[in-house]
Amino acid sequence: MFHFKIEPYDEAYSDVLASELCDVGFDSFETISNELTGYIRSDMADLAAIDSLLSTYPIPGVRIRYDYTPVPSADWNSCWESSFEPISIDDLAYIHSPSFPPKQGFQYDIVISPQMAFGSGSHSTTRLMLRLLLSPSASSSSSAPPPSPHSEILSRTTVLDIGSGTGILGIAALLGGCEHLTAIDIDTDSVRNTLENLSLNSLHNYDVREGDLSVISSEQTFDIVLSNIHLNVHLSQMASYSSHLNPGGRLLLSGFFTSDSSELLSKASLSGLELTEMLEENEWCAMSFRKNPSSL
Repeated sequence: MFHFKIEPYDEAYSDVLASELCDVGFDSFETISNELTGYIRSDMADLAAIDSLLSTYPIPGVRIRYDYTPVPSADWNSCWESSFEPISIDDLAYIHSPSFPPKQGFQYDIVISPQMAFGSGSHSTTRLMLRLLLSPSASSSSSAPPPSPHSEILSRTTVLDIGSGTGILGIAALLGGCEHLTAIDIDTDSVRNTLENLSLNSLHNYDVREGDLSVISSEQTFDIVLSNIHLNVHLSQMASYSSHLNPGGRLLLSGFFTSDSSELLSKASLSGLELTEMLEENEWCAMSFRKNPSSL
């Protein structure tokens, strides 16, 4: 467990740091009292790589110091439970650990018990993806809300969640009415955590696999593909994303900054994908695309 002190502190600076730390193996983050806490397996913690990353932090005038506290794996759950407060996303979703009860006034109640997996709902990119996935505007120009408990974009669909982390997006998809979820992640702990969290929410009709897109048959297609990873992954995999979409299907992406959106938009267009919606929060961005029915 690493504690990063950012001076001067700004949420955007913290988000940039978290994004950079993912590249050297960090799995999950939380912000407490203007301090970013990052979690990484001890066998993956490379202090030289962390120091090098901090020395090239891309925002001038920001000073970052850190200290390290080992956390035995057996203590991970208790460490998380002691610090994770429930998260509200508008009136759409209430995200909480098993130690907190559900709360009235939200369309969806999501129970999460993260174990070194990204995606608690605290990061802007996860919130943006959930808004695209669950809100009426994601699939309709009407201002009327969809009939509870199903989202218009999800009803009777098949969904592929790439880089599932805690499984939070797949859980939301199933709660929102999708008929079947396929979730993949390259990290063994994330696969295990996705399965645990799906069970905590009493969900069915899912297939969770360890690996990248190569574990999905080239012939298998979906109505919706979700991917909240890194910009470079999106750019390199855009054609594959499109090939796994049914004609007219939707691709929801996040994990990149608004300043990178034009590059992503150009790449998507070359793969027969048309932008239908874009959301922003704290300099982070999420995009929803529709696959042109006439594209190959």
